[in-house]
Amino acid sequence: MKQVAPALVALVTFSGSALAADLPRKYAKPPAVAAAFVNWTGCYVAGGGGYGMWNQENSTFVDGPPRFQNADTITTGGRGYFGTVQAGCDYQFAAAGERFVVGAFGDYDFASLTGRLTPSGFSMVGDEKMSSAWAVGGRLGWLATPSLLTYVSAGYTEATFDRTNFNLNFPPFGVAAGLYQDKRTYDGWFIGSGAEYALGFLPGLFWKTEYRFSDFNVGTNPIRDTASGLPIGFSEDSKKYVHTVRSELVYRFNSSGPAADVTSPAYLKAPPAPTPLTNWTGCHVGGGGGYGLWNQDNTTYIDGPTRTRFSDTATTGGRGFFGTVQGGCDYQFAAAGAAFVVGAFGDYDIGSLKGQLSPPRFGIVGEEKMSSAWAGGGRLGWLATPSLLTYFSVGYTEASFDRTDFTLNAAPFGRPSGVFMDKRTYRGWFIGAGEEHALKIVPGLFWKTEYRFSEFDTATNAVRDTATGLSVGASIDSEKWVHAVRSQLVYRFNWGGRPVVAKY
Repeated sequence: MKQVAPALVALVTFSGSALAADLPRKYAKPPAVAAAFVNWTGCYVAGGGGYGMWNQENSTFVDGPPRFQNADTITTGGRGYFGTVQAGCDYQFAAAGERFVVGAFGDYDFASLTGRLTPSGFSMVGDEKMSSAWAVGGRLGWLATPSLLTYVSAGYTEATFDRTNFNLNFPPFGVAAGLYQDKRTYDGWFIGSGAEYALGFLPGLFWKTEYRFSDFNVGTNPIRDTASGLPIGFSEDSKKYVHTVRSELVYRFNSSGPAADVTSPAYLKAPPAPTPLTNWTGCHVGGGGGYGLWNQDNTTYIDGPTRTRFSDTATTGGRGFFGTVQGGCDYQFAAAGAAFVVGAFGDYDIGSLKGQLSPPRFGIVGEEKMSSAWAGGGRLGWLATPSLLTYFSVGYTEASFDRTDFTLNAAPFGRPSGVFMDKRTYRGWFIGAGEEHALKIVPGLFWKTEYRFSEFDTATNAVRDTATGLSVGASIDSEKWVHAVRSQLVYRFNWGGRPVVAKY
């Protein structure tokens, strides 16, 4: 395991509004008495960190006049950690018999999300780093319990990428190319979802975790001469996408004050009575879909008889949607006065996560697609309520990438290059976090959403002749990482039976 799993310090959620409710069970309801409450109306500050991955589509142009594209579009990217600070204000209100929170916020990230950029059509490479980002937006949340808020967020964002100094992309490595791309800021939008929980041990302290997807507008980046700073007549158009998962401690200044809707009977608590039960012990099946983004580090080698490194390492990637099916079994148990669930599962994804691959030091480009993946593992969860499970997952995974047929990476585009890389399977591990709700609309029906990070072992992919299928004497070493968020409906076969743990 070469890297610490990124920022999975909490459950990553993508929750809807009317989700968690216990399946009905009749009992006599005693008179209500006032309950303790958490006030979500007011302002707060927050700080924490996270992990992110970005991809971009790059196309090289001759600046003209007239300006025209002279190298095909390729996909590159990067990844890394960041710290974040945030401030905002929320307002709690009641509607349709439920409790909601609406708010506005702003945050700033100090980042080091780095990839190895090879501009399309150039034999040079350099570190491209997303060094900071900021965002302003709003969120709308639903209170699953008085202490647990699930929400969606959206807004405006900007990200800054530092200057990239290029080296020649052939041995001896590290020789300056005399060219660079300047520091640049990209603007765009984001959408996210997460959960926030009131921590009981310190008044005013909350814990928030959010997944966020950002889409930035195309930016044009001239390639400049290092000595003079002047453009050399070529530039790259870049379209960037960023995935992040962030976790923060939040301090609310008036968490113990009266909420706007505190008098509502929704926050009245009756004396102890028989608890409606949701049975988490047993087996289940599920199906749904999701979205993923992957990065890889590629290095070109001459195969022999002494295998020799032929290029520096460059980062490429891809993204797209997938469908998923899953089966598994869980067991509910009690420990330390709380209720937990442990289980095992397996799932299979049918996907189309695609990027445009240009192997280092080859003047070729081709579509590389992650077409399927499967995973087997376990999970351990805590029941925040009898019908709401939050959990971590971990296990083994494999991903298959389809055959890549290459074309020449120069205008006119689309001409066959006569070489390809065969279909291949990568093996690795994953770690994830998510939550699962019991839905009251259909008996036995649950809704589960999970964020998952996968890291795969390095694989060697021979470049082959299209006519003969034989290796041309060169190969690409590739190590891959995948971020995915998945949501699915789950059916539990024994949801109405009595669980092993009868008390919460």
